[in-house]
Amino acid sequence: MATSTIMKISPQGQIRIPKKIMITLGIEKGDYVEVDVEKSQIVLKPRKLIDPSQGWYWTKEWQKMETDVDEEIEKDQLSAKFESAEEGLKWLKK
Repeated sequence: MATSTIMKISPQGQIRIPKKIMITLGIEKGDYVEVDVEKSQIVLKPRKLIDPSQGWYWTKEWQKMETDVDEEIEKDQLSAKFESAEEGLKWLKK
């Protein structure tokens, strides 16, 4: 994506990210960005802060499983309801 916009730095050292760029990057007011300097250029990278104890949920592997399950639910590929864990285990072993 090659988008170029000229922005003025405020007296407080702030810039405003244009709405069009925010939409393109999927960022919103209150989100975080990482600021890097690469080859004499300022690079802003969208970042989401995640509680370390919840990091597993956002791994590629877990998100793939979530997507697969959502597709199964959409296709109504659900198991029957079980009255006990034992019933569920019997069903799984079939």
